[in-house]
Amino acid sequence: MIHMETLFNQVKSITRKYAEIDSLTGSNFNLFKILDITSDEVRLHTMLLADLLNPNGSHGQGGIFLEHFVKELGVKNFDVETASVHPEMSIGGKTETTGGRIDLFIKDAKGCSITIENKIYAKDQENQLLRYYNYSSQNLFYLNLLGTDPSKQSIGTLKPEDYTIISYKEHIISWLETCRKEAVELPLLREGISHYINLVKTLVGQSRNKAMTDEIRDLIVSKKENLESAIELSNTLTAAKIKLQHLFWEELRKSLVKQDKYEICENDKKVNWQKIKGFYGKRNKDIHYGYWMKIYEKDDITIHYGVEIESNIYHGFTIERNGKGGISNLDEFANYRDIILEINSNYKSTNWWMGWRYPNTKLNFKEFNSQAIFNLCDRNILKQTVEDIVRESFNDIESFLSRIENMQ
Repeated sequence: MIHMETLFNQVKSITRKYAEIDSLTGSNFNLFKILDITSDEVRLHTMLLADLLNPNGSHGQGGIFLEHFVKELGVKNFDVETASVHPEMSIGGKTETTGGRIDLFIKDAKGCSITIENKIYAKDQENQLLRYYNYSSQNLFYLNLLGTDPSKQSIGTLKPEDYTIISYKEHIISWLETCRKEAVELPLLREGISHYINLVKTLVGQSRNKAMTDEIRDLIVSKKENLESAIELSNTLTAAKIKLQHLFWEELRKSLVKQDKYEICENDKKVNWQKIKGFYGKRNKDIHYGYWMKIYEKDDITIHYGVEIESNIYHGFTIERNGKGGISNLDEFANYRDIILEINSNYKSTNWWMGWRYPNTKLNFKEFNSQAIFNLCDRNILKQTVEDIVRESFNDIESFLSRIENMQ
């Protein structure tokens, strides 16, 4: 225990030293963070990647970045010289197996193409990868921060060999660092790429400072006791994550009950310790759980409001007919969806959600790499964070119910 406490203090001293260096050198400055678009899939990530990949992009470097990208992904026989890049490309009206909007579609004059579904924090859509595969079956890539599997909901009837999983952590950072080398004599372009690399490393939980990482690594392997302590910490880290998430859900449940307005539903999505443990398991797929409340019922229609988790905590409205969901996008519920958007324009709709959004304080319990998550160790901050989420939720619920009352 003494060795572990000593190791903690030494690591804290190293991180404090590099924090001071960052402050003195301005390394903490990042345009994307200042503009608060760090997780904006379309306006930042997709559009920036599209411009770098475009041989006619604003970078002015022709097809060299795309050439490195094709190599990174292992795509064969792609003609970079005749390539065109199409971000947010519409492939027609959405049906069960066709249509939608592809995040990044790259094609050459010979008919070879690359299709990329780009996920930062957004949820998978129904049959999303299947629909894109049916449009173009060659070189279909599912890109996300850490290389996690797509949901069953997204892949539909696809087989694992029909698509390839790539990640920002492995593939995009590696490619961007190669691009930065190509731009070494172009300071504005080089620094722009550097800002983006630093942002991506933050999103995937990598230290931006290699020197700091190396110093901590060397500290750990400098003594047998340090290595033993580090291994012991590593072995208990998942248990600590489970514990903190459990404390969050317990606090949320207490806060919802305290409101005494809607009863928490007893359904198969309700939180329990086993689900939280499974959330951090190696085979974690399609784990969604949380707390749900029935807020409205009329004839055969029921509307629920829930706080749920995928990687991030999110909350919102769903609708069922005779107990069956997946109907939120039907035309007959357009008025409900419009009301939800009027209440808060951050709500997004899917087949299963009339509207879902992240709370004002974004909590990613999967990556576990943000100050918002670390701050939850302080029980007062944990309680305040939960109370804020509940207040946001109930404000939206009350606004929604008052408006649909006026419709009738």
